Amino acid sequence: MNKRILGPRLEAVASFIPVGTKVADVGTDHGLLAIWLRLHEISTAVIASDIRPGPLDTARRNAVKYGADGISFRLCPGLRDIRQDEADIVVIAGMSGETILSILDDAGWDWTTKQLILEANTKHPELMTWLYQHKLHVEEETMPTENGRYYRVFRVVFGGADMPRLAFQWGGFTSGPFAIRQANMLNRAINGLRSSSDPDDLLRLQTYQNVLEDMKDAYDWYNFELPFETRSH
Repeated sequence: MNKRILGPRLEAVASFIPVGTKVADVGTDHGLLAIWLRLHEISTAVIASDIRPGPLDTARRNAVKYGADGISFRLCPGLRDIRQDEADIVVIAGMSGETILSILDDAGWDWTTKQLILEANTKHPELMTWLYQHKLHVEEETMPTENGRYYRVFRVVFGGADMPRLAFQWGGFTSGPFAIRQANMLNRAINGLRSSSDPDDLLRLQTYQNVLEDMKDAYDWYNFELPFETRSH
């Protein structure tokens, strides 16, 4: 199967999935990842689940269109109707960090022998906090770009590890364009919060300042031109 049916984001997700594994694709939407995994004989079986019947019907039609078999379609929230023994790999992509951690928390699975492939579009620090508190850690990260936007894709495995420093939670494990974008976003937020006297705003201000200071220490900023100043005037 040579036809390219995945964009760079889902190609990055697929690149983390080992050959010969059983996969649960949670929030499958159009089902293209599940279909690609079967067409390329990466996964021996795939469960494509979604909470909405419309996308699941679309996924079924796409499977017929591309001639993919070995996919079980499940209408359910998260992992609720998926047994632990049905999946070695759990993929959750294209959701907020809060939604992903809610799905994982609700599942109540034993993650000891599982791998998670996660692509959250928000709340990376909160998601990381949950993972590391539950003895899971990010083993690999990649950052594809699609339509001018950066995406963070995590391969997560079981095993205790130290919580990543603030810079890595917010900007990624390697210095690069995404980290620069995050730093500039934080700088703008800091400038907007400085005039506030609201206690919640002041707490956010301190958090953002701490993150930005850690970014300066963690990354080799001298390779970049970053037009910001974070210290209070």
